Amino acid sequence: MTMPCERCLVPSSNPENDYGEIICDDCLQNAAEAAWERLCEDFEDGGSTRFKSLQQQQIEARRLK
Repeated sequence: MTMPCERCLVPSSNPENDYGEIICDDCLQNAAEAAWERLCEDFEDGGSTRFKSLQQQQIEARRLK
């Protein structure tokens, strides 16, 4: 039995995920590739594009005092 993928509406025979969604293999692969890209980007630049440095965290903590 095939049901449409909830992201791209292409028929998929995959079972529901933990959230009750049916996601096709192509959409799952795209999500996995995006997660890998974020991981590699964080590794290459030390997470500076998404995470605050320790120094920046300390500056903001001092402002709150």
